[in-house]
Amino acid sequence: MSDDDQSSTRHAELVNESETPHFDALFAQYDTGNNIFGTEHLGSLLIDMGFNAPPKVLDRALDDMDPNATGEIAKLTFLEWFEENADDIDDAPPSAPAHATNVMSPRSQQQDEAYSELQCAMLDAKNQRRQAEVDAQLLANRLAHLRAEDARAQKRIEEAKRRAREIESIKKRNENKQRAKQEAMEQMQRDIKAACGYNNMMQSSSRERRNQLIAGYTSQRVQIVQETRAERKHHLDQIRRQREMDRSWLAERSQEIRDNEKRAVRQRQIAQKNYEKELIKKARDNLAREHEKRLLSERKIHRMEAEEAELIAKLRVTQELQRAAYEELEFVMQDE
Repeated sequence: MSDDDQSSTRHAELVNESETPHFDALFAQYDTGNNIFGTEHLGSLLIDMGFNAPPKVLDRALDDMDPNATGEIAKLTFLEWFEENADDIDDAPPSAPAHATNVMSPRSQQQDEAYSELQCAMLDAKNQRRQAEVDAQLLANRLAHLRAEDARAQKRIEEAKRRAREIESIKKRNENKQRAKQEAMEQMQRDIKAACGYNNMMQSSSRERRNQLIAGYTSQRVQIVQETRAERKHHLDQIRRQREMDRSWLAERSQEIRDNEKRAVRQRQIAQKNYEKELIKKARDNLAREHEKRLLSERKIHRMEAEEAELIAKLRVTQELQRAAYEELEFVMQDE
């Protein structure tokens, strides 16, 4: 992960943490550093959140969150597990009796706070999970881009090797031609020496014939030398042109690679900014919905409390009427 991606991920985590102050306060009591707490505090943390989980639920939770029995659980791992299993771990104590007063008890307030903290924790877990999924997708895109760049680089390497083999083949052919010409020249010199020896030995040829033969061989030798020089110059020019073409090709490829890298960096920066804006907008929308749900729940509780107070008052009146009826019955029975 690049530095920009790490910074954006850390920024998203800080935003989420600031939106769950109640859960962060509970978690801080058991945090051993780096957002990690010991497995022995799992039950206590759930109780602080308002959940009295049975032992079998705690055993299953430890198997899911700490399969290697390291004795440590990460904060993000706990939130993901809690979001998936919240309905299965709730084993809250029985509710208060019907004759309770209309004033909310300290335990009810604690449950209400735990419920609010649970909602915040679920929002925090959802945001972090989405952040992890987006990071995984970004990493997959970068891996695909790197694989494509590697394939193109391998193709360019093969092209450069092919050109090098062609140049090496041209050099080898030129060396073979030079060797053949050198051998032909040496053979010609041997022939001249043999002819001279033959002429000296036979002494049957005239000086003019010998001079013509020598002149012919000399002219042929000069022609071969000139052809060799011309061909060598041609090959050198060909090699120089090939090298210039290779340098130009390499320069173009290098510039193309730099342009692609700059374009990719700009695209990643734009995508990251758009993603951060969208993430912040979604987080705010989710938080607004959660606040609206909380307000609806509070209004429902107020209605139920009013109804409870009304029923209690009605029951008291009924009990007074019942007591008066019993007193009247006792009075009548005493008169009889």
